[in-house]
Amino acid sequence: MKRWWIAFALAVLACLPIWLARPSSPTLLEDSDTAVLLSAIRERSAPLSWFTSDWPLENHFYRPMSTLVFEVDSRLNGDDPAGYGRTQALLLIGCVLALFWFVRELTDRPAYAALASGLMVLWQFDRGPIVGSWLGWAAIGLAALAFGRRLLLHLREGSSPIGWTEIALASLSLALLGDQLVAYPLRHRTLDWLPGRTATTMTVFCLVSLAAFARFERTRPRSASLRPATPHDLPATRTTALASSSPRAWMFALIAGFSMLFALGSYEQAVMLPATLLAVTVIFRLQRPAVTEDRRVWFWHAAFWGLLVGYLLLRRAFLPEGVSGYQAQQFRDGMGVWMSLMRYGVPAGRAWVPIEATVRQPGLDLLFVPTLWAALVLVAGNVAGAVVVGGDRRWPTVAGAFALSFLAFLPMAWLKPFDHYHYWPLAMRTVFVVAFGAVVGSAALSAVSPPALRAPSRPDPAPGSLPRRSGSHPSS
Repeated sequence: MKRWWIAFALAVLACLPIWLARPSSPTLLEDSDTAVLLSAIRERSAPLSWFTSDWPLENHFYRPMSTLVFEVDSRLNGDDPAGYGRTQALLLIGCVLALFWFVRELTDRPAYAALASGLMVLWQFDRGPIVGSWLGWAAIGLAALAFGRRLLLHLREGSSPIGWTEIALASLSLALLGDQLVAYPLRHRTLDWLPGRTATTMTVFCLVSLAAFARFERTRPRSASLRPATPHDLPATRTTALASSSPRAWMFALIAGFSMLFALGSYEQAVMLPATLLAVTVIFRLQRPAVTEDRRVWFWHAAFWGLLVGYLLLRRAFLPEGVSGYQAQQFRDGMGVWMSLMRYGVPAGRAWVPIEATVRQPGLDLLFVPTLWAALVLVAGNVAGAVVVGGDRRWPTVAGAFALSFLAFLPMAWLKPFDHYHYWPLAMRTVFVVAFGAVVGSAALSAVSPPALRAPSRPDPAPGSLPRRSGSHPSS
């Protein structure tokens, strides 16, 4: 428990820069969308009416919860921009702390939760590329160090293998990790632009819903017994944590459902929340293959999808029919959709852009294009990362977190891009980066360490052992 308090304290400290950077400029209220929002809210002066109508901008969006946040700000702060800036910062801080809770429940690892929270703050201030470039150089250094050390051992001992494959996998995976730290810019649209709070308000509720449901998954009673142990099961260690069940775990599933309703009432991107909640269950099942699961969990998933259907019917009842002019302007198709999906559907998916652009102009001069070589390294990093993760027992968390990020972004690919569309997906991507980083760190340590020595083969039967007889067992 002490470790968790230390990790939570670090997450709270990581939020301090957000509070110190809260905006207070008069230009906050001069934005055209903000001015229209506040004017419509004050003219109607009926907060609950937004639950049965279009939101103040009247572009066919159902966002009563986000509108209520503006209502509260308008009544408390009037035309004081500093008050609105404080709300912006508090929403972002709430997202970081809710992310900490989600990672804590999903992984039960204090370091993961603290690192994911800190990474989200770095991305909030658009500092990811700096750390990513450091890891790029670290990949080069790792390859040089590992190769140099293995070569010296090989020259000195003769029989010691260099381990080219191990070094290449670790170095390429580290380069891929550095690329994953290069995120979309977030600060302007989520901190300095008031309408961006629609996405951050939704993200708070989405993360609370995911965290509460992960808590339910970890603590719900299981009537079925454990499956028989197999030789492939990992042995318990000093740090092994046994999940304790609680008869009140269902309360967290209820919290997840209510938070889902609030998220749906904040921003349309929350329609992906039932799918991400389902992904959480899949992750837990893959993490605990030796446990026979209780099928009653599917009742809750049916309820979540039912809430989504109810939300869609509610929108149809309260919003004007047809597509608004703004919606028609924002929809897109074609190559832009596929490139956006590539960014989330494949690690280092953006590497395909310079490759595709350069191969259209074949020639020897392509060999001297740095961006092409960097892109090829990242493509190789995709393969290396898959191999490294596939051989690690933490692969369900890594793969599951990557899927969560893709699902959170999926419907936004068909809209012209705005930075705040990426806030919830990037919150999910922090879990992938941290979990993947832990796996890559293990591979890097193995690469710079002396190669493992294979134990000599054991004769069968071993010298001095009793002879084996078919159908008999040696006595104790």
